[in-house]
Amino acid sequence: MKKLRLEIKKRVTKSDDFGYSYEYDIKINGHKLGRGVTGVNLDMKANKLPRVTIEFLPDELDIDVRALLDLG
Repeated sequence: MKKLRLEIKKRVTKSDDFGYSYEYDIKINGHKLGRGVTGVNLDMKANKLPRVTIEFLPDELDIDVRALLDLG
C-alpha cells in the first residue's frame, strides 16, 4: 500500500489578509492544495490509524459518474 503524507507548515507573510488556507501551506504527497481550504481535522484515537478530514471550497468539479455508480 502506498503511503499518504500530509504536510502543514506555517507560511511567513507580512500581509494582513486572513482567511481559508492563506497562512498555511498544505500538501498531500508533496502536492500543494491551493486556496480554498476551510478546515483540517486530525483524529488520532488510541490503537487506530490517524484519520484526517480536509474541508475545502473547490473552483471546479470533475466527477466520473460511472466510478461513483460502481461503488454502490
